[in-house]
Parts: sequence; C-alpha cells; structure tokens
Amino acid sequence: MTRSKRPGGGHKQTRSAEEFAAAYYDVTGNRTTAAGSHAERVRSNLYRILIIVIVLIVYGSLYPWDFHSTQLAASPLWVLIHSWPDHIDRFLFRDIAVNVVIYIPVGVFGLLALRQKFHTPFAVTVTVLLALALSSSIETAQLFDDARECNAFDVLCNVSGTVLGVALGYVHQQWLKRFFARTESAKVLYPSGAVLLFYTWLAYQGFPLFTVLSRTRLDDKFRYLFVAVSISPLETFSYFVEWLVVAQLLENVLGANRTRRLLPPPLLLLVLAAKLLVAGRIVTWSELAGAVLACICWYFLSGDRRRTAVVGGLIVSLLIVRGLVPYHWSRIANPFSWVPFGGFLRAEWDFGLLTLLQKCFWYGSAVWLLRAAGWRLIHAAVAVAVLLGAIEVIQIHLPGRVAEITDPLLALILAMTLGLLDRFESERSNLSSTKVRTCDVELP
Repeated sequence: MTRSKRPGGGHKQTRSAEEFAAAYYDVTGNRTTAAGSHAERVRSNLYRILIIVIVLIVYGSLYPWDFHSTQLAASPLWVLIHSWPDHIDRFLFRDIAVNVVIYIPVGVFGLLALRQKFHTPFAVTVTVLLALALSSSIETAQLFDDARECNAFDVLCNVSGTVLGVALGYVHQQWLKRFFARTESAKVLYPSGAVLLFYTWLAYQGFPLFTVLSRTRLDDKFRYLFVAVSISPLETFSYFVEWLVVAQLLENVLGANRTRRLLPPPLLLLVLAAKLLVAGRIVTWSELAGAVLACICWYFLSGDRRRTAVVGGLIVSLLIVRGLVPYHWSRIANPFSWVPFGGFLRAEWDFGLLTLLQKCFWYGSAVWLLRAAGWRLIHAAVAVAVLLGAIEVIQIHLPGRVAEITDPLLALILAMTLGLLDRFESERSNLSSTKVRTCDVELP
C-alpha cells in the first residue's frame, strides 16, 4: 500500500489489485468489485462444467443413437414406472455402480453452481429434481432405442448418485470453490484456440466416448496388442507429431512447468488406459512409440525458443506425408468432388465424425502453430488452405484417395473460428485487467 500527495492537500492512498482481490468486503460491509468478479468467475466455471457433464451423460446414455418408432402399450411414463429388473446377477451390480458414479458430478457441480446465488435447501432441491428429470427423460427416450432398455431402477440409482454428489459437494465446497477460482482452472474452461484444439484432440482420442466395461473385450484388446507386435513408421510419426502439438497447446494454457509435470506419465497413461475401455478403439505399438518419443523430445525441446516453429513445421510435414499416401501415381484420374463435406455425409456417422475430429485437430493446429510462430492469421490460414488444396489436386491421380474441396474449406473455417476465439480471449483479458488494475481510495 502506498501513499501519494494530492494537489489539494491530504493524501490519496492506493491499493494494488491483489489487495482488493484478497478483500471480499470493504469496511462498510458492501461487496467489493474484485470479490464480485471472483464469485462470477467461480459460478461461470461451475455452470460450464455442469453443462459439459449433462451433455456427456446424454450422449453416453443414448449411444449409438439408433432410434426407431414403436407402438407402446401405454404412455412412456407408465412404462417407465413399471419397468424394473426381473432378476439379479453380477451385471446388475455393475450397472448400479455405473449409474451411481456417472451422476455424482451432477450433484457436486449442480449444488456448487446454484449455491453461488441461492440458499442451500433450494440448491439441493433443484439439483435433485434436475437429475430426476434428466434421468427420466433419458430412460423414456431409450424406449425408442434398439440398443437400450428402459428401467426405473436406473432412475433410482441416478438420483442416488446425485444425492451422494450433493453430499460430497457440500462437505468439500470450500476446497472446490478455491480450485475452480484459480487462474489455471479458468484457462481450461474459458474458450480459446489452444483449449478448443486440445478438447478436439481429447474427443478424437476418446471417440465414440462410450466405454464398454467387459473383461472379454479388454482381454481381446490386450491380446491384439501383444500379438500384433509391429510398428508402422508413418503411424509412429503421426502420433509423435500429435503429442508434440498437444504439449505445445498445454504449455500455452498451463505454462511450461505444469506441462512438464503433466505430459510424460499422467496424461499419457490416462489417454492410453481410456482407449482400452472405449468401444471400438485399440492401442498399437506405433502409438506407444510415437507418444513416448514425443514426451522425451519435448523434455529437451520445451526450453528452446524455436519450439513453436519446429512443431509447426512438423505438423505441416505430417499433412504432406499423410496427404500423399500411397505415394503411387495413377494415370486413371479420380473424380474431384465440389460438394463440401460430401465424404463425411456419405460415410457411416461414427467413422465420418472420427475422421472429421482428426482433420479438425490437424488443420486447426497447423493454423494455430503458424500463428503462434509469428505469422498473421490470414497468412497462416491461406497457406494451410493452399497446401491442402494442392494435396487434393494431386490426390486426383492417387489410387484409393477421394479428392474434394472439403479439406481447404475446413481449414478456412477453423481459421475463422480461431480468429473469433482470439478476439474473445483478448477482450476478456482486457476486461480482466481493467477490473484488477490499481484502485485509488481517497482517505480523509
């Protein structure tokens, strides 16, 4: 705290932003601007997490979205109320555990988000009713899904999980509030180019975002891993570059020190272990080799100022190398499709969406890295789009490839999205700096 002389006499005392942020209430008992900003940041973070949890529950509960029309004997609500398990086995206990666990976050974040503005009894009631309505709606929708069964016992387990989450959230609310008020937590939740690309990579790694808790399938995946002991140089290079890009994105969001602690063992083991549980995904030796090499390389590369340019050059090289497969020129020309996203629309939805997520990560990362290396956004976007357009033209004479306008157009769309996110992040940073700048308080 400093004191300065006023022209008219007396003194003007100034407090730094940190002192104001530490004081939630002023001497009159009124809430300060910094405290209001702090509470608003916590509340917005909690609401974001709650929405993400609900979206994931809806997606996972209705996967693979194979709906059909059917004639019910009674209303859906009546069918739901009268649908209960007819026998008890080990699969029932597994379902109970899963249905309880997946709704615990609803209780935790629902309570914390609502308690920022409402009293505890109201927050608890609304959170439990939200879980009841969500679970009942999903179970009712499962009446029209071939791969699902409507069951009132699932609703009971879901609500029980929510109540357990409410209890956990109430007990640990202070620690959770402090955690989500931290700058690092806000960076992960607020939209930015690096955060968007990182979440795209997570979705690409975990797609179809549906776990299969089956010991038989898990044994099959391990058996495939140890039987098919082969390493593809192209696949290894692809995973190597992807993990380097992820490291660069994490460093932009979390900083160099936290990225070094997070990248080698925790994130690598988490992603690979999750792939073993996700339906339809496997772990290969090429992926293991590429990820380990990237972690080792990043340990030495993270302190180099040229790392952004190096990783940007690698992702551009990856686009060229993967785009020219199978490296064999054919005299027979393939047709060129001018219909945007025609290939995705003609493919099976799960394969098409997986390919789209992969390309969004590759093309968006190429633009973002060139931008981070010092290029203007428009120049980076045009360069990536022209490169992809040239590759598509060459693919006219590459057997087995589909030449279309989608890839360069997708790169331009991603560049515009990154530009909007950069503008949003810049405006938010300016607003935050305005709120926490040095405040002058005149004292008599």
